[in-house]
Amino acid sequence: MQVWVIGVYAMLAAGAAQAEEVYATAGSWVISAEPPSHRCVMHRSYRSKDGKKNEGLAVFYAADKEGVLLFWSNDWMTYLRSTGDLELGLAFKKGTSVDESWGSRTLHYDKVDNNYHFTRAFTDADESRRILRDLAVNETMGISLGPVLITKLPLDASEAVDKLRECSLQGGTH
Repeated sequence: MQVWVIGVYAMLAAGAAQAEEVYATAGSWVISAEPPSHRCVMHRSYRSKDGKKNEGLAVFYAADKEGVLLFWSNDWMTYLRSTGDLELGLAFKKGTSVDESWGSRTLHYDKVDNNYHFTRAFTDADESRRILRDLAVNETMGISLGPVLITKLPLDASEAVDKLRECSLQGGTH
């Protein structure tokens, strides 16, 4: 799984995502494949209403490895060094219910051009299923730095997660 994580990260950093094939779209999400491998990704972009903040969220999934790589990027955390690790809290919200059971997790980050790319690998099969389920059933994902919520990302990802799983199980082909 570690080689897969490194390979996915290298692909992102190199901008090789163009080699992927669009498998499906689901709302604002694009699901892409890397046939003939079983690696697929769902991704979407976010832009603040004033246009000053840009973010992206991508979820890589490999059914054969039972692993998930969460990838979050932004162009506004300019106070960070070029590379490092940061403890960030992950929380999910549905209606008035907030699930903070993920707690704080270490995310590695690198600055590429003017964007900060954060990654977190979920290599345990149960944890991978749990993060996919949380992405599918919740309305928003919040990311916090200490006690401060720094961003909340609308998800609407139920269909996207289904397509991501389908893509990976079918090796990226219809």
